[in-house]
Amino acid sequence: MQKKTLELAVATSQEPPDAKMLQMVLQGSVGATVNQGPLEVAQVFLADIPADPKLYRHHNKLRLCFKEFIMRCGEAVEKNKRLITLDQKEYQQELKKNYNKLKENLRPMIERKIPELYKTVVKTPSEARCVLP
Repeated sequence: MQKKTLELAVATSQEPPDAKMLQMVLQGSVGATVNQGPLEVAQVFLADIPADPKLYRHHNKLRLCFKEFIMRCGEAVEKNKRLITLDQKEYQQELKKNYNKLKENLRPMIERKIPELYKTVVKTPSEARCVLP
């Protein structure tokens, strides 16, 4: 996921813009047949919060990778919209539709946080005091 996200970031920020490269990377990320790849990975690894607390951090890291991936996909779709010619308008609409579908399918898994990772540490009064020598 990190590699795919990096490819999107590079293709989106390339100067001068390379529409063909951007479209290849986009198609490989949100294309109708391809987006099953990222979605399946998310469904396998993010559908449920792991029972083992040792896996929480890995789960959260992957969740954040997907969050950045879908953000980069959105940026790439918008950049492509600015670069396309009139004859590619239908293609752009298809990319946007596939992106929105992927985003909606990933949303529940991306937004679900592991509560244990966000608990605040509360110190008891004796722990909060400074111990002077």
